[in-house]
Amino acid sequence: MHKRIALIGYGAIARIVTAKLAELDTGNRIRLAGVLVRPGREEETRAALGREDVSVVADIDAFIRLTPNIAVECAGQGALAEYGEAVIGAGLDLMAVSTGALVDDALRGRLTATAERTGARLHLPAGAAAGIDGLMAHRVGGLKSVRYTSTKPPAAWAGTPAEDRFDLAGIAAPTTLFEGTARDAARLYPKNANLAATVALAGLGLDDTQIRLVADPAAAPYNIGRIEAESAYGTLAVETRGLPAPENPKTSATTALSLVHAILRGTGAIVL
Repeated sequence: MHKRIALIGYGAIARIVTAKLAELDTGNRIRLAGVLVRPGREEETRAALGREDVSVVADIDAFIRLTPNIAVECAGQGALAEYGEAVIGAGLDLMAVSTGALVDDALRGRLTATAERTGARLHLPAGAAAGIDGLMAHRVGGLKSVRYTSTKPPAAWAGTPAEDRFDLAGIAAPTTLFEGTARDAARLYPKNANLAATVALAGLGLDDTQIRLVADPAAAPYNIGRIEAESAYGTLAVETRGLPAPENPKTSATTALSLVHAILRGTGAIVL
């Protein structure tokens, strides 16, 4: 099976995705049709891509005319909110990494209604979280509780509300920056807590999934994510330690690798 994909955004995640696809897709199953960027970023993006066979556009209508099998959002929650309805409304499947945007019930409702109307699908990859498949299996069995803990070096929390409440540079021991619902975590920490929304949507929902955000110098160089869940059929405890993306310490590189897996999934003879 062959797929045509198009990317929304060309930042740290998208660059890893394109590099890994070029490395792993030896059977030429995936074709990158184009990239949507903000006006004024076209030439910079073309230079970074170094490919003449990929269209770089700054207009959503031009992007839709590329008619990819799937559009892949790599540009942040604002991009999903801005372009999601147009893409799905055109009947194009959309894979979104910025799941934190879906804490907005109105946006999630519009995207769902549009997908139901057009037959397109909104795909949510696991991102940097391990164990999403197991969590969803426990959901079938009847979840009782879900907790997700994200632990990162203090510097990774710069530019978030934690910076106003804590001396990040002075943190010398594990420090809880936030504890509450997935809805509040994703709203207050949009650049760090997309995973909170993913775990919630896979489990008990935004208001019944508990999130803990921690700054810990000993975590370096990793971003650590831990899912703990209990259902009528047992318990789940999964921890992953991922290295941050080279260009963005707030994002685990495995987020991009998850996108690559999701894009390649289904192109081979055996599907896992």
